[in-house]
Amino acid sequence: MADIKEDASNVMAFDALYTTNQIQKLKVLLPYIEPSMQKHLAVYIKYMEFQYTLNLTKKHPATLCGCGLSQSEKPDLHKLCKELSLYSTPAEIRQLEQMQSIIQTMETVKEMSQTMSAMQEIFPDMNMDSLFENPFGEDGCADFSDGQEASGESAASPMLSMLMNMLSPEQKQMFEMFQNNPPIS
Repeated sequence: MADIKEDASNVMAFDALYTTNQIQKLKVLLPYIEPSMQKHLAVYIKYMEFQYTLNLTKKHPATLCGCGLSQSEKPDLHKLCKELSLYSTPAEIRQLEQMQSIIQTMETVKEMSQTMSAMQEIFPDMNMDSLFENPFGEDGCADFSDGQEASGESAASPMLSMLMNMLSPEQKQMFEMFQNNPPIS
């Protein structure tokens, strides 16, 4: 429960900024009003919030303090997905989870790329391409089983086998997809 309140803090801060105590009092009174009048009062409350927001943004057109990321700060996409899921349908939550999975895979690929660059700097005479000599067989499928023959052709390199064993099955699948279709630069 504490996590939900913490994750909803941006929404509560926004709501607090764009309302007044008078509007908040009307929200408190809403359940005590005759049911036939509640919808009219709800519309009136929203109208008052809209009017207050327009006036506030006209008076203070600059960016609101604390309502944005600094220029140098990168957004935490995992946190953003988690916060959005509080207000999402089950289908939208699945999409957010898929997005988080893709983000995680991209971060892993980036880390692997940085590792390879560091290895190239440490061993400048080593040909990095030779570390990853054709681990794919004739069928285009990889065999990352501890240096065994890959579909009858050449053995998968020890370095590639080691790196591939560090990946989850989903990450391996993503790597194979990128290996077969290199990104366009």
